Amino acid sequence: MASAETKAIVDRLENFARRNWKSEPGDVTRLRGHSLPPMGTMPPVLYANFNTFWMGENIQVVRQLALEKALPPAALNRMAAALLDRHAGRLAKWKLTNTVKLVRELAAYFEAGGARNHAEVVQVCEAAMVAFDRINSWIDAMIPWAHLDRKVRLLDAAG
Repeated sequence: MASAETKAIVDRLENFARRNWKSEPGDVTRLRGHSLPPMGTMPPVLYANFNTFWMGENIQVVRQLALEKALPPAALNRMAAALLDRHAGRLAKWKLTNTVKLVRELAAYFEAGGARNHAEVVQVCEAAMVAFDRINSWIDAMIPWAHLDRKVRLLDAAG
């Protein structure tokens, strides 16, 4: 049976995912208008996309290590906290306020040793993957990948 702290963070993650499922989250709407001269709006969107993608990948690694029982829960808590704290710092640059708040709450949960066993690590990671991958999906959908491929020529590093 999961601890009260684990139940609370899983509920928080699941509510976040539900709120952001059907319509564009406020974080994504803010990101649409976030411009960094002289770059404009595209670089912040691309960076936010990559940052949310890699955060999801890191969460998957922690989950897999928990499934394999490759590290003790205390080590997984510490690893997850450090990774999430790093991602919160990156995501804050792109005005993803609500996402950053939840990432920091999740990092604090892990930092406090929130997951008492491997099953709790897996449970929390799976809820986090759904919540944060949904934000990544909204951001990724903003990027005109096909247009970029047709219109942008990659630079030749040698010349």
